Amino acid sequence: MKVHILISGWDKERAVWGCMHLGADKIYIVIPNASSKKEIEPWVSSKTKAIADEIKRKYSKYFQIEFLPVIYEDYLDCFKKVIRVIKKENGNEIFVNISSGSHVAASAAIFAASLMKCKAYYVLAEKYDEVFQHEDRFISYGGKSVVEVPLLPVSSISGTEIEILKIIKKDGKIAVSELAKKANTLFTIPTRSKFNYYVCKLADSGFLENKIISGKMYTKITASGKMITEAFT
Repeated sequence: MKVHILISGWDKERAVWGCMHLGADKIYIVIPNASSKKEIEPWVSSKTKAIADEIKRKYSKYFQIEFLPVIYEDYLDCFKKVIRVIKKENGNEIFVNISSGSHVAASAAIFAASLMKCKAYYVLAEKYDEVFQHEDRFISYGGKSVVEVPLLPVSSISGTEIEILKIIKKDGKIAVSELAKKANTLFTIPTRSKFNYYVCKLADSGFLENKIISGKMYTKITASGKMITEAFT
């Protein structure tokens, strides 16, 4: 089954053009959550939802369509909700369409797709409308081609690495020697060199930040590392 995750914006046709072109059985439309922090002007969210409603009404006879409410200005919330859908649809071919909508949501969706090894794409519009604030106007119309979006080079992460990140996240900054004590059940033979290896590997991937203080190595989790733990919690 082919599943597409679309970031809802003000593009009525481009949002589903890729689904028509690539084929789709089910679509999730990411929309602004009503519990948004109101950092976005209300009429913007209202218009975005209205366009999503119109897409659902018009295309539900072709695809199974569900809404995925997120807080558009909250990167972590967008990431967690998209990850949840990807996990739910495990075993299906999953595409992420970032042609429209919030840049925050699109960026979070790309990171989620990269981590979960999905596919991502962007649809080039056939033309753009210069006046789009009025209810009957859209930023663009139609589509003319699909641009494959390269995913971020996020390497696969093991269960052991996830557990190490969780322990570090809980403690904040922690000495590697202390980490070795708290996580000694992760290995049959919990040598210090194993923990050094994983801490350095996770730092190279951008999930940890290591620092030598008074001769001891300390490590703390980064924003990306926190998102990884959220994805696998």
